[in-house]
Amino acid sequence: MRVRIAQTSLAVALAVLFFAAAARAQNPDTMSPEQSTAKAKQLLQQAIEALGGQAFRNSTELSCEGRLAQFGHGGEMMGFANYRNYWHFPDKNRTEYIVNSTKGGIFAVLIGNLPIKGGTLVQLFSGDRGWVLDKEGVNEAPATSVADFQEAVKHNLRNVLLLRANQEGVYLRYGGLATVDLHPVDWVEISDQEEGAIRLALDRSTHLPVRMVVTSQDRDTGQMDEDVIIFSNYQPHEGVQTPMQVTKLHNDRRAYQLFYSSCNANPNLPADFFTKEGLEKSSGKSAKK
Repeated sequence: MRVRIAQTSLAVALAVLFFAAAARAQNPDTMSPEQSTAKAKQLLQQAIEALGGQAFRNSTELSCEGRLAQFGHGGEMMGFANYRNYWHFPDKNRTEYIVNSTKGGIFAVLIGNLPIKGGTLVQLFSGDRGWVLDKEGVNEAPATSVADFQEAVKHNLRNVLLLRANQEGVYLRYGGLATVDLHPVDWVEISDQEEGAIRLALDRSTHLPVRMVVTSQDRDTGQMDEDVIIFSNYQPHEGVQTPMQVTKLHNDRRAYQLFYSSCNANPNLPADFFTKEGLEKSSGKSAKK
C-alpha cells in the first residue's frame, strides 16, 4: 500500500513539474513578438481544423433554429422567442423571431433594439442595407440596427477566424494558458488600432473556441465595452462543428442565451433569400421608406 501511495505521489509530482515547465516554456511574457505571433497563428489554425477544416472553410451558408432568451439590466428574463437564424457569409443575415411571451412589456431583439411584444418579426441585413418585416409590412431598418449588424459581422466567429485574423495591420499575440469553466485553454489575442481587441479562448484538448471577449468603444458614450460570448455544446453538422448553445454577457451582465435545436451548414437557400425582394415575396407586401 505504501509503495502504491509513493508511486502515485511521485506521478502527481512529476505531472505538476511537467505542467509547470510547459507553462514556463509558453509564457507569453518571455516570448519574442515573432514567437508569440507564430504561436497564435498555430493555435488559430488548430481551431479552424477542429471546427471542420476544409468543410468549415467551404461552408458559406448556415441556418440554425431554436430558442432565444433575453435578459434585462437587472438580470431578469425579459422574454423568449422561437428563433431562426440564417447566414450567407461574410455579411448577409436573416433572423426570424416568433415571440410567445414577454415580461415588462418590451422584448429587445438580438441585433438592434426593435421592440416586439408578441408575434413575428424578421430582420434582414445585406452589407450596409437592412429591412424589417413585422405586422405593418416591410420597412427600412433603422440606421442604428444596421450599424449594430455591421459590428456583429466583425465579431462573428467564422469571420474572425477566416478573415479578420488574416487582414493587413492586424496583430496576433499568444495570450498564455488559463482555465475557463474548469477546462484548460489557450488565449489568442487579435487586435488593431481601429477595431479594438478580440481575445479567443481555445480548449487545449479539442482546440474548439469556447469563449470570445470583444473590447470596443461605445459609439454613443465613448466608454469601453466588453462583450463575452460563450460557445458550448458543439455538434457536427455537414462536417462543421457548431456550438448549439451561445451565451452573451455585456459588461458582466447576461444579455441573451441561444439554445439551438438544429443547424445546417449547407442549407442551399434560395438566391433571393437575403434580398429586399425576397423578404417582400415572403410577406406579400412592398417595402416602405
